Amino acid sequence: MSRHEKRLAKMRQNPSDVAWADLVAMCDLCFGMPRRGRGSHLIYDTPWMDHPLLVLQPRKGKAKPYQVRQVLRALDVMEGNDG
Repeated sequence: MSRHEKRLAKMRQNPSDVAWADLVAMCDLCFGMPRRGRGSHLIYDTPWMDHPLLVLQPRKGKAKPYQVRQVLRALDVMEGNDG
């Protein structure tokens, strides 16, 4: 199992305990480099037609759980698993 697959499995297993650096690394790999937002916000473009944005912001070194779930949903759409 690759580092990417391990990171993704951990994110799916417990979205409440994901390190900010892990979420950013996953987004960089899957969506490319972010646009810079204001302050600590990072903004990622998704590669499909209506281009929803993923706006991420850390909380004490961790990723916010709802933002992890948004990233997981976006990855599912990219992989063709619309669920």
